[in-house]
Amino acid sequence: MGDDFESVVVDDEYKLVRVRTPFVCLLHWVIVASVITLCVTGLYVGSPILMFGTGEPYDAFVMAKTRFVHFVTASVLLTALLLRLYHSFSPSTRRDIYEILPTPSNISGALHLMWFYLTGKGRHEHYRYLNPLGGISVFLMICLFALETTTGFALYSQQANHISWGWALWFPSLMGRIFGGMPGVRLLHHLGMYCLLSLVVVHVYMKVYVSIVFKEADIVSIISGHKLFRRDVIAQY
Repeated sequence: MGDDFESVVVDDEYKLVRVRTPFVCLLHWVIVASVITLCVTGLYVGSPILMFGTGEPYDAFVMAKTRFVHFVTASVLLTALLLRLYHSFSPSTRRDIYEILPTPSNISGALHLMWFYLTGKGRHEHYRYLNPLGGISVFLMICLFALETTTGFALYSQQANHISWGWALWFPSLMGRIFGGMPGVRLLHHLGMYCLLSLVVVHVYMKVYVSIVFKEADIVSIISGHKLFRRDVIAQY
């Protein structure tokens, strides 16, 4: 885990170790809030329940406002993801880009951890940052974010202003040819959301499991930026 464990707060049994910067924690919660907002607004856009002519005149703009919020939130999410990707190459995050890449070592470690979570057999190592299974999960999330961005952009630009978005009109046509028309693009966009939510469930489950079983404060670490490690665990490194 490294010599920088010596500079952390010391307790009788545990050491409090910084694992994330405040800015990285902030980006994480921006991404979480953005994903929740995108799912809620996206579900409404896909299946609207408020119909024109059943309320006040301004109710006619519910869909337009929802699509606008969806688009703005997608822009915020993309910005946060790019900033986090940039910081993954920074010394402040110990260049954790290598922890999410599907290298042979990470894939092997992820398979061992998956076997542990499914059967309770084997050994669960202690990781200061992401464990291999969490890293592969993040990589898959990034791939799904890329899929959602491209398909979402294609769906949005299809009905966008032709004057300001004229340069992008080729994109929905291209995506339609690849995926068998815009209905195929829309279906893929929806499936991507459900796959992303499934990965989020797995991600949260693993964090809760480690927090309860190993008492390493994984859940709290994404707020405070610190994790707890027993001294005997630190001594192994």
